[in-house]
Amino acid sequence: MCTDVLILAGGSGERLWPVSTPARPKQFMALGDGESFLGSAIRRAWALGVSGEICVVTRRDWIDLVVADVIALAASLNDPAVLDHVLVMSEPCGKNTAPAIYWTAKYLLSLKRRESVNMLMMASDHIIKPVDSFVRDAETASCHAKDQNLVSFAIPPVSPATGYGYIQSDGAMAAPFLDATPAFKVQSFREKPDAATARSYIEDGHYYWNSGLYAFRADFYVELSKELSKLYSPEIVESFKNVRYDAQITKKNGVRVLEEPHGLEAAYERTPSISIDYAISEKCERSVAVRASFLWDDVGTWDSLAKYFDELPASAVAVESKNCFVHSEIPVALCGVDDLVVVIRNGKALISRKGETNLVKDALTQLKQKDRA
Repeated sequence: MCTDVLILAGGSGERLWPVSTPARPKQFMALGDGESFLGSAIRRAWALGVSGEICVVTRRDWIDLVVADVIALAASLNDPAVLDHVLVMSEPCGKNTAPAIYWTAKYLLSLKRRESVNMLMMASDHIIKPVDSFVRDAETASCHAKDQNLVSFAIPPVSPATGYGYIQSDGAMAAPFLDATPAFKVQSFREKPDAATARSYIEDGHYYWNSGLYAFRADFYVELSKELSKLYSPEIVESFKNVRYDAQITKKNGVRVLEEPHGLEAAYERTPSISIDYAISEKCERSVAVRASFLWDDVGTWDSLAKYFDELPASAVAVESKNCFVHSEIPVALCGVDDLVVVIRNGKALISRKGETNLVKDALTQLKQKDRA
């Protein structure tokens, strides 16, 4: 089983505007049961029973929000031991996933109390269930990671989606561990395709959605980063050469918080903004994918999030209207309209036709331009 978990909680979640805002982005939004995306992610990590750290990497401005979610989860589980395993780590700014993973792996390796670090990396804002299936698949992934592989989690596709990257299987099964979850050798990682290409992937039958979850040994990841950076992105590794990983751990309301390591801000100023997919996985020759048995959704748009809520809250009415989704802090009346998404929060409103909420990010860009004008 993995020894440590890294939860990346630095995203801005702009496509879920106006609920997701710079002050309180998507990962801190409450789901239908009242628990936040981040709280749910930490709950999954806790279910893995790791012996080491559950690291939550977030922005400086959001440390208090993370601390509050950790405290809420410990209370929900009635288990204060959660506070002893979660470690909140801040980054100076967002530079995508590869830099955050690299310095977290380096930090965990700097801890002398354990011989090995077998990591599971996941996002803070996905829906994954049931938990027992996730735990079983994570155990399989951890076994392959120990054998010096970069392990991804492949999601069996249910549609030719253009919003996800894809993992191509080479058709060969990886050496089996356990009896539970099949895994295969990865032939290639593919970026988000156009509609025609996505359809061809589905028809081919050897392509899976890339969930963005990974398992790996920390030492393998660091050495792989160094090797690949010489060929492709030397700034990633070079930027972190002067970072000191002997930072102190303090407590905030009982939750452990790592002081920002010396040199980290300078490293973030120098490093490129790049994802693990571009920097590492697409170039790694030792890649294995676990065929996920759990339900996965990155909930990237209001269309996808609407599937997990009642379409109309108690404060909304629909008159001669159907198939509409409302998420609002004020009463809403729908009259003679169909297939709409209506979101009203923080003094702002989003109105979209269903199936078109991926345009929110473009609309938000235009609104920002108007504010600056």
